[in-house]
Amino acid sequence: MSSPDHPSAVPSRPGSAFSRGFPVVMVVMAVLLALWVGFGRGIVGLLGALTPVYAVALALPLLVLHVVAAALFRRDNLNYPSHAVTGRTIATAVASWVITWGFGFFLPDSTPEGMRSVFTHVAGDEYLELGYGFVNILGVLSVAMAVALVLLAVTDLRVTARRLRGEPLTEDERLDRLERDQEQDVPGPATPHDSGAAAASRAGTTPRGPASGTGDEARADRAASSGEQP
Repeated sequence: MSSPDHPSAVPSRPGSAFSRGFPVVMVVMAVLLALWVGFGRGIVGLLGALTPVYAVALALPLLVLHVVAAALFRRDNLNYPSHAVTGRTIATAVASWVITWGFGFFLPDSTPEGMRSVFTHVAGDEYLELGYGFVNILGVLSVAMAVALVLLAVTDLRVTARRLRGEPLTEDERLDRLERDQEQDVPGPATPHDSGAAAASRAGTTPRGPASGTGDEARADRAASSGEQP
């Protein structure tokens, strides 16, 4: 059982059934988004010559990053009784999904009619240049958010490991640890025997009880009397 001076190394992390199963949701979404980026234009019949390039150079790396992040989050939340991920994790993942979906929506492909995307199919070919602007921004953000998910998972794992070792994480926890250490270092009230022992230690001698001097004198008298006998 934990005491007030030694709190639980890993505090409880509240969570719902959705947050407990969120790493699985992340894997499913990673697969769907990879298919969307690589082959989503096929929904409107716009698969072109760049589809294999997009599948290998864009969809596959995004899939790997999202799956790695999901595995790391799963490894971290197993250390908590609730097996739940944090709200920060859910918010970051959802933002990454929205950005990646937008990337696939604006991503153009080379078709016999020219560069076309799902966006131009909906809005019209005259908006192709506008789509280029969005796809450049969303492409960079998609990769950045996927990398951010992995880094966030690694950070959560390190924080959990430090909690398991009992290390303070915040300034308040460090101050509390310092106060406890100072209280443990304060010596208790000294007794007369402790005072005598300390004085003898400083003088380089060992304290002796009150009967030790009398015993030495008796041994000296016996030695003197034995020496006087003829």
